[in-house]
Amino acid sequence: MSKFDDVARTWDENPVHMDRSISIAAKMEEMLPLNNQMKALEYGAGTGILSFLLRQKLGSVTMMDNSSEMVKVMEEKVSYLKANNLFPCCFNLEHGSFDHSFDLVFNQMVLHHIADIHSIFVMFGNMILPGGFLVIADLYSEDGSFHGDGFDGHLGFDPDELKVMLLEVGFRNIVFEFCYSMQRILADGTSKAFPIFLIVASK
Repeated sequence: MSKFDDVARTWDENPVHMDRSISIAAKMEEMLPLNNQMKALEYGAGTGILSFLLRQKLGSVTMMDNSSEMVKVMEEKVSYLKANNLFPCCFNLEHGSFDHSFDLVFNQMVLHHIADIHSIFVMFGNMILPGGFLVIADLYSEDGSFHGDGFDGHLGFDPDELKVMLLEVGFRNIVFEFCYSMQRILADGTSKAFPIFLIVASK
């Protein structure tokens, strides 16, 4: 089992996960023309907190994650809440293409786990319909203390550098804003704030 499989059952118990998603959902509503005709994909959806918050603003949402336990939690929540426009899906875009098109692709706190940023941007671009949008919420560049020792992903991002990468693969009208400040207890017991940005790009 992956570490995300291990924490799936308790993920929603952490109030930070809900608070962060509420802020991201509000910023998405502010920066995007969301409507109930949109077909959306949340990549790396976890337990689907963000998709559940946005479900009444969108037509349908495919909630994709590569953790089978996270997907099981999503399936249970969909059934319990009768959220009939949400569709859990266990899949990893880093290991294969997904032959569906969307008006909106969004993710939160996922990009820093993805090894090949350029390739995932190309894949997102191929999945988004003309006039559609890509939304990424993630950490600003940080010193490695967010995850601590042993983390082999990206230590946050400079949004201006991501903007250049997105332009290179065909996105346009790229804007970003500060979205949320996430407090985290570090290994030494101290608390530190980690700012999160939201970047929006159109096709």
